[in-house]
Amino acid sequence: MARHLERAHQNKPDVAKAISFPKGSKERRKQLDHIRKKGNFAHNAAVIESGKGELVPSKRPSKEAQGNDFMHCAYCQGLFKRKVLWRHMRHCTLRPGSVATKPGKNRVQSMCTFTGPVPGHISKHLWKVISAMNPDPITDIIKSDRVIIDVGQHLLNKGGTSAKNQQNVREKMREMGRLINNARRVTTLKKMEDLINPKKYMETVAAVRATCGYDSETNKFMIPSLANKLGNTLVKVSKLLKAQGLISDNKDLVKMASDFQEVHQEKWNEMISATALRNIREAKWNVPTLMPFTEDVQKLHAYLSQVQEEWYKSLSENPSTKAWMELSKVCLSQIILFNRRREGEVASMPLSAFSSRDTSDPHEDVDWALSEVEKKLCRHFSRIIIRGKRGRPVPILLTPKMLQALELLVEQREASGVLKDNGYMFARPEAMTHFRGSDCLRGFAQMCGAKCPKSLTSTRLRKHAATLSTVLNMTDTEMDQLANFLGHDIRIHREFYRLPEKTLQLAKISKLLMALEQGRLAEFHGMNLDEIGIDPDEKVVDCDEEDRNIQEENCSSTVDELDTEDTPLHTEGNEITPPPPKRCRPLPSGDATPSGDSILMSFSKGKTVPKKKSPWQQTEVQAVERHMKQFITSCIVPAKSDCEKCLRKEPEALKNRDWQNLKFYVYNRITAYKRKLQDK
Repeated sequence: MARHLERAHQNKPDVAKAISFPKGSKERRKQLDHIRKKGNFAHNAAVIESGKGELVPSKRPSKEAQGNDFMHCAYCQGLFKRKVLWRHMRHCTLRPGSVATKPGKNRVQSMCTFTGPVPGHISKHLWKVISAMNPDPITDIIKSDRVIIDVGQHLLNKGGTSAKNQQNVREKMREMGRLINNARRVTTLKKMEDLINPKKYMETVAAVRATCGYDSETNKFMIPSLANKLGNTLVKVSKLLKAQGLISDNKDLVKMASDFQEVHQEKWNEMISATALRNIREAKWNVPTLMPFTEDVQKLHAYLSQVQEEWYKSLSENPSTKAWMELSKVCLSQIILFNRRREGEVASMPLSAFSSRDTSDPHEDVDWALSEVEKKLCRHFSRIIIRGKRGRPVPILLTPKMLQALELLVEQREASGVLKDNGYMFARPEAMTHFRGSDCLRGFAQMCGAKCPKSLTSTRLRKHAATLSTVLNMTDTEMDQLANFLGHDIRIHREFYRLPEKTLQLAKISKLLMALEQGRLAEFHGMNLDEIGIDPDEKVVDCDEEDRNIQEENCSSTVDELDTEDTPLHTEGNEITPPPPKRCRPLPSGDATPSGDSILMSFSKGKTVPKKKSPWQQTEVQAVERHMKQFITSCIVPAKSDCEKCLRKEPEALKNRDWQNLKFYVYNRITAYKRKLQDK
């Protein structure tokens, strides 16, 4: 073989390199062996693509084996059995010295799958996505199902070839692979195209339920969110098949996809999504809301500043991989914490975004619109624009210390073992990935001495900032600016980033309920929920529903007040703090105390007709004060049962009065008493 190469192919670069070494040397033998394996690789790739022929392995197996039992080495391209491939790659003579060995058979096989021959119906970029999957039955289903391959290529074309989109495509393809796997187990469906058959729609529903762990007894899904995702995927597959049918003029395929969409639109909500959405909502009902303590946030800020100074000094004086890694983690956590940014956005920040940041000063024509403090802030912070959720440009603000630390990290990248091809700002040394912001933040939260480290996550910190900002009197424009900085739409900001629903109900809505319970709603006329002040420890007198309705209809429309000069009250040493005055028109004072009937209105055919006034006599006033004085002095409106009890005890004196007269007489006395206290 060596003599043939030297005589017939000596002009080839690989052959010339091999024969340049001395005969019998180890390096010459290694280069000739590599040329031989490259030839075998070309032959094996042709056999695999055509499905005919005999494979040429680098080491013949002791027993007969099938073609699926072999894989090519990623370095030397030799063909080995899957079970022994990991052992060969640890000692492969062509393995680069800079590549560290990784444990595990699956990692080796995933890497070798990508370097192997690419099937003709799969693009190179999509093959890279599929090759990163674990070699299991789900991956085999994905490779053999043409519809799943087409959907994956569609998503890859639409979202780009970024690492994040590749992961999203991989997850979506595996969801479809798991659906096919379960469909083969519980139905007669075998491939993705079979699921888009309107005549077999109920089998498709059964496959989705099996994939999502549906329990028919409790009517619950184990993974309800997956059910909704699979519903969207089925619609996407049907649209893709319909488009392919239109392009290829396949009328049967177009009709099948169109009929499936109609059936799916009518039956999916009934069979799957209604139950799944209900399960998701119910799971959120009684989940406790974790919010970071301000004290914990301050502790984390202080701890990160201290650790940053230590590692900055260490990396400046004695550059090392350890110092670079630790300073990178600290800076990543500081940026997430200060900017309240999503951890994935900051962690995947490209180096080019930092290098090409805008370093120019603010425009002079804009300075006149800023205060002196705002001008100083503009020159104090640096700003970087990175890619946010759904492709939005989101800003990152850097303090001078952060900027100084990041510049040092860029300066010491190569000396710390960061690969040149790694384009991430917070790259892992000797790898092509980046540090995870959630891991870094979690570790520092536990070390800083916080009371509740679990609450110091990027999501909860974002909600903490947006929620507490509601206490500020911010205009709509300022709210839009805050939402834009946090990287979400103002509608999302108003719906999710506000005071927690639990807090709103406990703190604000409870005021309204207590006012209704105590019959004091009329006292807070014209106020909003923030202005209402009510003590939860006040004594509450029960009142039936009929009484409450009458009180709301009549008390809130009261326009007549009592002059209390003829009927002075004694507080018996009690101090009562009057509420804010009502917006009511007082009556002119007279000799007789106005009747409680003066505020009653009879309703007939949409017209209001006032009842005839009946002044209260001295005997009636004394009878009421004997039994109802405690309600007047405590400023509590009596219930219907209390008024009827008073009527039973004073039948002669109050024979011309009913329970409503008593109730509103006491109410007017209370109102007049509060007004007198306010005037003092």
